[in-house]
Amino acid sequence: MRYYEVFPKLLALSPALLFAWGLAAQQPLSVKESVQFALQNSPQILKSKLETRQSEEKVKEYKSTGLPQIDFSANLTYNLKLPTQLIPNFFEGKPDELIPLQFGTDLSTLMGVELNQLAYSQSYWTGLKAVRELKEFNSILESKTQEELVYNVVRTYYQAKILAQQKDLLLVNLDQVLGLLKVTELQYQNGFAKKLDVDQLRVNKVSLQTQLQNLDLQYEQAVQALKFAMAMPLDQEVALIDTLVANGAALASPAQGLNENFQNKLDLILIDKQINLNNLNTDVYKAGYYPSLRIFAGYNYQGQGDKFKDFGNGDNWFNFSQVGLNIKVPIFDGFLKRSQIQQSEIEVLQLTEDRRQTLQSLQFQYGNARRQLLTTWNSLNSIRENQLVAEEVYAVSQKRFKEGVASVTEVLSAERSMREVQASYLSTLLQYNLAWIDMEYANGRILQLF
Repeated sequence: MRYYEVFPKLLALSPALLFAWGLAAQQPLSVKESVQFALQNSPQILKSKLETRQSEEKVKEYKSTGLPQIDFSANLTYNLKLPTQLIPNFFEGKPDELIPLQFGTDLSTLMGVELNQLAYSQSYWTGLKAVRELKEFNSILESKTQEELVYNVVRTYYQAKILAQQKDLLLVNLDQVLGLLKVTELQYQNGFAKKLDVDQLRVNKVSLQTQLQNLDLQYEQAVQALKFAMAMPLDQEVALIDTLVANGAALASPAQGLNENFQNKLDLILIDKQINLNNLNTDVYKAGYYPSLRIFAGYNYQGQGDKFKDFGNGDNWFNFSQVGLNIKVPIFDGFLKRSQIQQSEIEVLQLTEDRRQTLQSLQFQYGNARRQLLTTWNSLNSIRENQLVAEEVYAVSQKRFKEGVASVTEVLSAERSMREVQASYLSTLLQYNLAWIDMEYANGRILQLF
């Protein structure tokens, strides 16, 4: 077989081959897989994990201040001019007379080890509770970041998927119009149809093709937004495999089982943790009124001489050591701690108001989402019935047109009505699923679901 005989066959096969290759290159992606990918790769999540790790190190840092502190120090001093002291003139038997005298060596060195240990500090123990509470706060903040990410990814996924479903419906409609156009062109060639019928169908075909092109662009934009939210490379090809349905993702009967429960809502838990932190800060300031006690000990060597070689003489070295207690009793600080305590108590009052406002906001969000869910559920039932009727009317009008008892205008009118109902159904279906997501987000259950 010659190349010019094979080439047309290859051209005929190439679209199928390209389509199969495109499917193989695409990564199937469900909602949960999108969420898992985002949780593993999002810079926001990685940063929040680092903040949690940092808070763990903060706890260790604070605890270290209560552990023994051991320091080694050494210094070398060269006296350019020895200091002068006035001493009684015992040398000449005149104790009432003061005479100047310089004594010491040109060189001296001192080295030793010093130990400090905190024995008692109420501020330390209260502060330790505060930094541990801060660690828990950052851990909850990490979960809050995850919750926000999951919410955004799921909503973006649904918005992209509904465009894909619109495209699928439009492709079916276009295929039907193309089939009808082919039949009408044959009828026109045989004198059984009017040129106006052919023109109207061609106009409708071009209109559907334009809508498909626009949907392709909108879908591409939505998928790019999804990949950006997931922190996925924007050049990665994906195929969204989940399908939006009226009861698969949400409740089969939305009127039942819808109860608000904000106990797991991280916004409220975070505020409660902030209140606890401020109360602990108040306790830390109050603990500043208590005395503190430290134990110290030291062991040192001191060497003296007029030249460096004198340090090689063991007789010029002397050791000494000490051990003791240091107690610090606060007496008056200019009302510093009192102002700090009052500021901390005011912040607690502010956080209490924030919590009340946040709870009202969550109740408002949940109520809106619940009403939207029930409204769209009711609309879906009626729209679905209208869609079935519109599809049946379109099928009947096609059959009547092919039999020659209906005009092309009747067919196009039925097709347009069917597309409008289909678009309305998909739009309502999207609003239904988004309302369900909003409701679960307000209830604090979205992390558990995805």
